Amino acid sequence: MPKKIGNDIAHHIFSVSATMAGVCLTVITLFRVMDRGATTLVDEILAINAFIFIISCFVSYLSLRDNNNKMLELIADGIFFIGMLIMAIAGLLIVFVVY
Repeated sequence: MPKKIGNDIAHHIFSVSATMAGVCLTVITLFRVMDRGATTLVDEILAINAFIFIISCFVSYLSLRDNNNKMLELIADGIFFIGMLIMAIAGLLIVFVVY
């Protein structure tokens, strides 16, 4: 069986970006339950970040449907990377501003 050349990551981006959107929504819900959302911008940042992960999920899905279109896969990867950076910034804000 020949080794497949390439870095087919669209299926990983598809599942992980959907999970990360759920994580963002969970943290927003926790902020609302703890009444911390009104004092910070972290919940708004995470809402935007959830939308970014959903866009990444849709683009990676389109890549999978189009026989692993490499251009769509690269776009999904870039959007996912931006979402992860924003998630890291939001995490720092939670640690250093909220608590």
